[in-house]
Amino acid sequence: MSTATAHPDAPALAIVVKAEVLSNNIGPFREYIRGILAEINRDLSTDEDFGQAEADTKGLKAAEDALKSAKDKALSDAEALHAVLTDLDATGEEIRAVRLELEKKITTEKDRRKSELLAEAMDRLECAPRLRQSVYGRSVAEALKGKRTIDSMRKALDIVVTCHNATISKSRGQIESFTAAHGEAMVPDREELETRQPDAVEIELRRRFEAKKAEDARKRLEEEAAKARAEAEAARRETEAVKNPDPPVGPIAAAPAAEALELTAQPSDREEWIAFEGKVRAALRELKPIRESLIHQKNISRAQVFANALNQAWQNR
Repeated sequence: MSTATAHPDAPALAIVVKAEVLSNNIGPFREYIRGILAEINRDLSTDEDFGQAEADTKGLKAAEDALKSAKDKALSDAEALHAVLTDLDATGEEIRAVRLELEKKITTEKDRRKSELLAEAMDRLECAPRLRQSVYGRSVAEALKGKRTIDSMRKALDIVVTCHNATISKSRGQIESFTAAHGEAMVPDREELETRQPDAVEIELRRRFEAKKAEDARKRLEEEAAKARAEAEAARRETEAVKNPDPPVGPIAAAPAAEALELTAQPSDREEWIAFEGKVRAALRELKPIRESLIHQKNISRAQVFANALNQAWQNR
């Protein structure tokens, strides 16, 4: 005698043999199983649906195993069980077909819901849409590792999206404060910069500010040097004019040459200062390539401090 059940409420499948089929209830049992198979939910959308489907697959597998066991026992008792065994095989195949269909449905629907949740999470990232996948796609997808239920997937995605948005918001605030003080032109890559960590954003903005300040100082020195050269040239021409005046008319023409030299031997205080400024600017121009050749950040910073101090002193002259 062999018994098998496919569902808690299903009638026990009973087969009694003794060289011939003495009794069996395979007919009612088979009809019941068909009713159960027809009632199994194949439309999976909620965690409860998935949970019930997984439980159903286990029950269906148990029913398959029970039928096979009943068949094997009947085969060992008598060949006269052929008709019963045929029904057992057919019922087992019906159960197996539904089980395989349900297992495939579970996998397909879970993958579909996972893709939908992932797409929804990516849409909630508060950076430029064109940067979402390249910057955050990997980390958002990794949040789903090990998550088996829809609710656990949704919660994990909520956490990772919230964390990324908080970082984006902080970096954006730093950029807005910087552009308010120094202008939008300093941050032409605002969208890309917003996706960096706040510490990295702060360092980059400071670097841009220092570079801009150094460039402004360089331009100002070049302008002052050009102005100084122009003034020096004007002073030189003025001096040349004094040294080589037009020939005087009358008694002045007979003035001794030594007396004329005495009048022009010493430059004026303005001429002297203009010449000094020109030499200083020429020396500073020679220092620029030397400073730009530095490769160690510590030395670059020292050189910048020296240049800033020199520039401040020059402005206060």
